[in-house]
Amino acid sequence: PLLLEHASLESVPDQLKNLTDQSKDRKISSAEWLTLLIYVLALECGFVEEDVFAQKRHLLQPVPVFSSFHAPNVRLLSEQVVNYASLFNDTAFSIRLRTLLNKYAREDITVVAALQTRLMAIILGDQLMVTLSPTPPSKQPGYSISLSIGRYVLNIQAKNKPIYQRFRKLDELSYQVKQNLFQPMRSQQLTELNQTLQPSLQGLPDELYGNIFKYLDRSQLNVVGKVSKRLNFHSKEAERKRLQGGRR
Repeated sequence: PLLLEHASLESVPDQLKNLTDQSKDRKISSAEWLTLLIYVLALECGFVEEDVFAQKRHLLQPVPVFSSFHAPNVRLLSEQVVNYASLFNDTAFSIRLRTLLNKYAREDITVVAALQTRLMAIILGDQLMVTLSPTPPSKQPGYSISLSIGRYVLNIQAKNKPIYQRFRKLDELSYQVKQNLFQPMRSQQLTELNQTLQPSLQGLPDELYGNIFKYLDRSQLNVVGKVSKRLNFHSKEAERKRLQGGRR
C-alpha cells in the first residue's frame, strides 16, 4: 500500500516500515509511537521536519497545490531520522515542520515563514492532545485534535512480531488527523500565499460563489463561513444579497 490508511497487519507502506526500523531498538511509549504515526501522516500531506528538509531539499520533487502526496518524496523523507523534542519527562513531543510547495513558489523570508509550523503532542491521561500551529509572528489560527492513545497503539508488544502490529484503526487515524490538522493547515497556508487551490471549493473563481451559495440557507452559510476568510466573505455576500431581495 502507498498510504498509511491502507495498512494492514500483513502489509504496511514503506514509510511506516522505515519509521519502525529506525526506532526498533529504542523503548518507546504508546504515546510517542502515536506521535510518530502522526508524523508519517504529515509526510503524506506534504509536510516535513525542518532539519530533514534542509538536508534533503535538493532531492525533493515539487508538490502541486492541488495535491499533497508525492510517493518518492514520502519514501525519501521517511528514510531520514526525524528530529523531535521530548519535553516534560516524555509527556510532550514537539516537531518543527515545513510545508512543501510547487516549483514556482517563491523562497523569500515571508513565504518561508508562512510555510513553517509546529506540531505539539501532549499526553493528558489516556488522550494525546495534538496541535498544529503556525510559528510566530504569524497571526493565523492553529488546529487541534484529541486522540485516544490506546485506540490506535496497543500497550503490549507481541514477541517476535513487528512493531507495527501494535497499531490499530490506521484508516480512522489517517482520516481524523488529515481532516483536522494537515489539510486545513495546508489550505490556510496556500490561501495566505495566494496559491490557487483547484480543484477545491476555495479554488473557484469569485463569480461562481454567488451562484452556489444562493442555494444555501442562513445556517448553512454560517457553517461555510467558518472555513476560511475567503469563504466567510462570500457567504456574507450571499446573505446580503438574499436580504436585498435575492433567492430565499
